[in-house]
Amino acid sequence: MKRGDFLKKKIAIYLKKKQLFKNDEHKKLKNPFLTKSRKNFSVANLLFKISEKEDTRKLLNLASDFEMFDWVIIVSYYAMYTSALAALAKHGFKSKSHTATITVLEYYYIPKNKEEDKTKTLEQKDIHKLVKAHALSEQLISKLIQIKSRRETAQYDATPSITEEMAKTSLDDADEFITKIEEILS
Repeated sequence: MKRGDFLKKKIAIYLKKKQLFKNDEHKKLKNPFLTKSRKNFSVANLLFKISEKEDTRKLLNLASDFEMFDWVIIVSYYAMYTSALAALAKHGFKSKSHTATITVLEYYYIPKNKEEDKTKTLEQKDIHKLVKAHALSEQLISKLIQIKSRRETAQYDATPSITEEMAKTSLDDADEFITKIEEILS
């Protein structure tokens, strides 16, 4: 079975399971999702700058060791995901599932052959950035839930500490991904 046929069948399953919705009304959501994506990216960038710069922390009366690198990663992921939802909206889709979103992105935006216009498509590495951001974000949210319930599990102990470099990579990936989606949709 060709990849395109496989993805088409998966989309049909997501529609049936109501994890994905198709309606021309959803096309109106493209620009609001793009706007929200850039706003989320600005928040992630602001959190990074606060975490990175002592002067900014001082100005805001925050502790000198205050940092929010975990939230930079989470908000960067949401910025990317919201831009992905804009790409789906262009085709009349609305998604309630990360996996369904990835499937629709692959079906509509990964070139099926060498002749396709590469300026209006994504590359597999772009999709991978979204998947990686989702996994890291889920890991962080899971960690927060574990902390809230005060459970010390093996998974929690194995969670790597969040570094400035990880946050910066997430921020850079988000900017690149959102910019690519904006270019495709323009």
